[in-house]
Amino acid sequence: MVDTGSLTWPCKRRDDFIRIVVYIVLATAFIFMFDIITPLGVMIWILYLIPLFLTVYLSWKYAPLLMTGVFILLMAASLFLSPRDMSIEYALLNRAFFALILVIASIFFLKDYISNVEGLALSEARYRHLIEWSPEGIIVIIQGGIAYVNPIGIRIFGADRLENLIGHDILDLIDPEFQAIFRQRFTQATFGAQMNIDKVQIIKQDGSQVTVGMYLAPVVWNKVSAIQIVIRNT
Repeated sequence: MVDTGSLTWPCKRRDDFIRIVVYIVLATAFIFMFDIITPLGVMIWILYLIPLFLTVYLSWKYAPLLMTGVFILLMAASLFLSPRDMSIEYALLNRAFFALILVIASIFFLKDYISNVEGLALSEARYRHLIEWSPEGIIVIIQGGIAYVNPIGIRIFGADRLENLIGHDILDLIDPEFQAIFRQRFTQATFGAQMNIDKVQIIKQDGSQVTVGMYLAPVVWNKVSAIQIVIRNT
Protein backbone atom coordinates (compact mmCIF):
# COMPACT_ATOMS: atom_id res chain seq x y z
CA MET A 1 0.00 0.00 0.00
CA VAL A 2 1.28 3.46 -0.92
CA ASP A 3 1.79 5.93 1.93
CA THR A 4 -0.97 8.39 1.02
CA GLY A 5 0.17 10.82 3.67
CA SER A 6 3.05 11.85 1.42
CA LEU A 7 1.01 12.18 -1.75
CA THR A 8 0.90 15.54 -3.51
CA TRP A 9 -1.27 17.01 -6.21
CA PRO A 10 -0.16 17.43 -9.85
CA CYS A 11 1.23 20.96 -9.48
CA LYS A 12 4.95 20.59 -8.74
CA ARG A 13 6.76 23.78 -9.73
CA ARG A 14 6.64 26.78 -7.39
CA ASP A 15 5.54 29.21 -10.13
CA ASP A 16 2.66 26.91 -11.11
CA PHE A 17 1.60 26.62 -7.47
CA ILE A 18 1.58 30.38 -6.95
CA ARG A 19 -0.36 30.96 -10.17
CA ILE A 20 -3.07 28.46 -9.20
CA VAL A 21 -3.32 29.97 -5.70
CA VAL A 22 -3.79 33.42 -7.24
CA TYR A 23 -6.54 32.09 -9.51
CA ILE A 24 -8.32 30.50 -6.54
CA VAL A 25 -8.06 33.62 -4.36
CA LEU A 26 -9.28 35.93 -7.14
CA ALA A 27 -12.15 33.63 -8.09
CA THR A 28 -13.19 33.19 -4.47
CA ALA A 29 -13.05 36.93 -3.76
CA PHE A 30 -15.04 37.74 -6.90
CA ILE A 31 -17.73 35.18 -6.09
CA PHE A 32 -18.02 36.38 -2.49
CA MET A 33 -18.31 40.07 -3.49
CA PHE A 34 -20.88 39.21 -6.16
CA ASP A 35 -22.80 37.08 -3.67
CA ILE A 36 -23.14 39.80 -1.01
CA ILE A 37 -24.52 42.36 -3.47
CA THR A 38 -27.14 40.03 -4.93
CA PRO A 39 -30.35 38.93 -3.20
CA LEU A 40 -30.41 35.76 -1.12
CA GLY A 41 -32.59 34.03 -3.69
CA VAL A 42 -29.92 34.26 -6.41
CA MET A 43 -27.67 31.21 -6.09
CA ILE A 44 -24.34 32.90 -6.84
CA TRP A 45 -22.59 30.68 -4.33
CA ILE A 46 -22.89 27.72 -6.70
CA LEU A 47 -19.94 29.28 -8.54
CA TYR A 48 -17.68 28.18 -5.67
CA LEU A 49 -17.43 24.90 -7.58
CA ILE A 50 -15.02 26.68 -9.94
CA PRO A 51 -12.25 27.45 -7.39
CA LEU A 52 -12.94 24.09 -5.75
CA PHE A 53 -12.06 22.38 -9.02
CA LEU A 54 -8.86 24.46 -9.27
CA THR A 55 -7.67 23.12 -5.91
CA VAL A 56 -7.02 19.71 -7.47
CA TYR A 57 -3.96 21.26 -9.15
CA LEU A 58 -2.33 22.40 -5.91
CA SER A 59 0.58 20.56 -4.29
CA TRP A 60 -1.40 19.54 -1.22
CA LYS A 61 -3.93 16.77 -1.40
CA TYR A 62 -6.10 18.22 1.38
CA ALA A 63 -6.54 21.55 -0.45
CA PRO A 64 -10.11 20.72 -1.62
CA LEU A 65 -11.22 19.97 1.95
CA LEU A 66 -9.59 23.14 3.30
CA MET A 67 -11.14 25.35 0.64
CA THR A 68 -14.51 23.69 1.15
CA GLY A 69 -14.36 24.92 4.75
CA VAL A 70 -13.49 28.43 3.53
CA PHE A 71 -16.37 28.42 1.04
CA ILE A 72 -18.84 27.33 3.73
CA LEU A 73 -17.70 30.18 6.00
CA LEU A 74 -18.08 32.68 3.17
CA MET A 75 -21.56 31.39 2.37
CA ALA A 76 -22.49 31.74 6.02
CA ALA A 77 -21.21 35.34 6.04
CA SER A 78 -23.05 36.26 2.83
CA LEU A 79 -26.23 34.83 4.36
CA PHE A 80 -26.32 37.89 6.63
CA LEU A 81 -24.74 40.40 4.24
CA SER A 82 -26.82 39.78 1.10
CA PRO A 83 -30.06 41.71 0.49
CA ARG A 84 -33.04 39.65 1.64
CA ASP A 85 -35.69 38.68 -0.87
CA MET A 86 -36.66 35.45 0.90
CA SER A 87 -36.86 34.02 4.39
CA ILE A 88 -33.58 33.48 6.19
CA GLU A 89 -34.62 29.91 7.02
CA TYR A 90 -35.14 28.98 3.36
CA ALA A 91 -31.87 30.64 2.34
CA LEU A 92 -30.06 28.75 5.11
CA LEU A 93 -31.54 25.47 3.90
CA ASN A 94 -30.33 26.15 0.34
CA ARG A 95 -26.82 26.95 1.46
CA ALA A 96 -26.63 24.00 3.82
CA PHE A 97 -27.59 21.69 0.97
CA PHE A 98 -24.93 23.18 -1.29
CA ALA A 99 -22.35 22.96 1.51
CA LEU A 100 -23.06 19.23 1.67
CA ILE A 101 -22.48 19.02 -2.09
CA LEU A 102 -19.14 20.82 -1.68
CA VAL A 103 -18.04 18.40 1.06
CA ILE A 104 -19.01 15.36 -1.00
CA ALA A 105 -17.26 16.75 -4.10
CA SER A 106 -14.03 17.45 -2.20
CA ILE A 107 -14.03 13.94 -0.71
CA PHE A 108 -14.50 12.45 -4.18
CA PHE A 109 -11.60 14.59 -5.48
CA LEU A 110 -9.40 13.27 -2.68
CA LYS A 111 -10.37 9.60 -3.11
CA ASP A 112 -9.97 9.73 -6.89
CA TYR A 113 -6.54 11.33 -6.60
CA ILE A 114 -5.29 8.79 -4.05
CA SER A 115 -6.47 5.96 -6.28
CA ASN A 116 -4.72 7.44 -9.32
CA VAL A 117 -1.47 8.10 -7.50
CA GLU A 118 -1.41 4.62 -5.98
CA GLY A 119 -1.76 3.22 -9.50
CA LEU A 120 0.98 5.54 -10.74
CA ALA A 121 3.30 4.49 -7.91
CA LEU A 122 2.75 0.82 -8.72
CA SER A 123 3.41 1.47 -12.41
CA GLU A 124 6.62 3.31 -11.55
CA ALA A 125 7.76 0.40 -9.38
CA ARG A 126 7.13 -2.04 -12.23
CA TYR A 127 8.96 0.24 -14.67
CA ARG A 128 12.01 0.48 -12.39
CA HIS A 129 12.02 -3.32 -12.11
CA LEU A 130 11.94 -3.63 -15.91
CA ILE A 131 14.85 -1.27 -16.51
CA GLU A 132 16.90 -2.97 -13.79
CA TRP A 133 16.64 -6.20 -15.80
CA SER A 134 16.78 -4.62 -19.26
CA PRO A 135 19.36 -6.20 -21.62
CA GLU A 136 20.26 -2.66 -22.78
CA GLY A 137 22.06 0.05 -20.91
CA ILE A 138 19.77 2.73 -19.48
CA ILE A 139 20.88 5.96 -17.88
CA VAL A 140 18.81 8.87 -16.56
CA ILE A 141 20.15 12.41 -16.84
CA ILE A 142 18.91 15.28 -14.68
CA GLN A 143 20.29 18.74 -15.47
CA GLY A 144 23.23 17.22 -17.31
CA GLY A 145 24.28 14.94 -14.46
CA ILE A 146 23.83 11.19 -14.25
CA ALA A 147 21.06 10.33 -11.77
CA TYR A 148 20.66 6.62 -12.48
CA VAL A 149 22.37 3.81 -14.42
CA ASN A 150 21.04 0.27 -14.67
CA PRO A 151 23.39 -2.72 -14.21
CA ILE A 152 24.00 -3.17 -17.97
CA GLY A 153 24.80 0.53 -18.28
CA ILE A 154 27.31 0.26 -15.45
CA ARG A 155 28.97 -2.59 -17.32
CA ILE A 156 29.01 -0.67 -20.63
CA PHE A 157 30.81 2.26 -18.99
CA GLY A 158 33.24 -0.12 -17.31
CA ALA A 159 32.44 1.08 -13.82
CA ASP A 160 32.76 -1.05 -10.71
CA ARG A 161 29.61 0.29 -9.10
CA LEU A 162 26.82 2.82 -9.58
CA GLU A 163 28.41 5.40 -7.27
CA ASN A 164 31.32 5.81 -9.71
CA LEU A 165 28.92 7.29 -12.30
CA ILE A 166 26.28 9.12 -10.28
CA GLY A 167 26.65 12.88 -10.49
CA HIS A 168 29.08 12.86 -13.43
CA ASP A 169 28.40 15.21 -16.33
CA ILE A 170 27.29 12.96 -19.19
CA LEU A 171 29.42 14.98 -21.64
CA ASP A 172 32.55 13.90 -19.76
CA LEU A 173 31.77 10.35 -20.88
CA ILE A 174 31.29 11.28 -24.55
CA ASP A 175 34.21 11.45 -26.96
CA PRO A 176 34.81 15.14 -27.86
CA GLU A 177 34.28 14.35 -31.55
CA PHE A 178 30.69 13.30 -30.80
CA GLN A 179 29.80 15.88 -28.16
CA ALA A 180 28.30 18.38 -30.63
CA ILE A 181 25.81 15.90 -32.09
CA PHE A 182 25.03 14.54 -28.63
CA ARG A 183 24.42 18.04 -27.24
CA GLN A 184 22.13 18.85 -30.17
CA ARG A 185 20.04 15.69 -29.79
CA PHE A 186 19.98 16.03 -26.01
CA THR A 187 18.65 19.59 -26.27
CA GLN A 188 15.92 18.44 -28.66
CA ALA A 189 14.97 15.68 -26.21
CA THR A 190 14.57 18.24 -23.41
CA PHE A 191 11.88 19.90 -25.54
CA GLY A 192 9.95 16.64 -25.78
CA ALA A 193 11.44 15.02 -28.88
CA GLN A 194 12.53 11.39 -29.06
CA MET A 195 15.94 11.29 -30.68
CA ASN A 196 18.34 8.66 -32.02
CA ILE A 197 22.10 8.79 -32.39
CA ASP A 198 23.22 5.90 -34.59
CA LYS A 199 26.87 6.01 -33.55
CA VAL A 200 28.58 7.75 -30.69
CA GLN A 201 31.79 6.90 -28.88
CA ILE A 202 31.66 6.82 -25.10
CA ILE A 203 34.65 6.88 -22.79
CA LYS A 204 34.80 4.03 -20.31
CA GLN A 205 36.19 4.32 -16.80
CA ASP A 206 39.53 2.83 -17.85
CA GLY A 207 39.92 5.41 -20.63
CA SER A 208 39.10 3.07 -23.51
CA GLN A 209 36.33 3.88 -25.94
CA VAL A 210 33.40 1.94 -27.30
CA THR A 211 30.97 2.81 -30.09
CA VAL A 212 27.29 2.58 -29.18
CA GLY A 213 23.91 3.73 -30.42
CA MET A 214 21.69 5.93 -28.26
CA TYR A 215 17.99 6.61 -27.98
CA LEU A 216 17.03 9.73 -25.99
CA ALA A 217 13.57 10.55 -24.65
CA PRO A 218 12.13 12.80 -21.94
CA VAL A 219 10.89 11.13 -18.75
CA VAL A 220 9.87 12.07 -15.21
CA TRP A 221 12.24 10.61 -12.63
CA ASN A 222 11.50 11.03 -8.94
CA LYS A 223 9.01 13.80 -9.83
CA VAL A 224 11.68 15.71 -11.79
CA SER A 225 11.94 16.19 -15.56
CA ALA A 226 14.80 14.11 -16.91
CA ILE A 227 16.20 12.52 -20.07
CA GLN A 228 16.41 8.75 -20.38
CA ILE A 229 19.11 7.37 -22.64
CA VAL A 230 18.97 3.79 -23.90
CA ILE A 231 22.40 2.56 -24.95
CA ARG A 232 22.79 -0.21 -27.50
CA ASN A 233 25.99 -1.86 -28.62
CA THR A 234 26.51 -1.40 -32.36
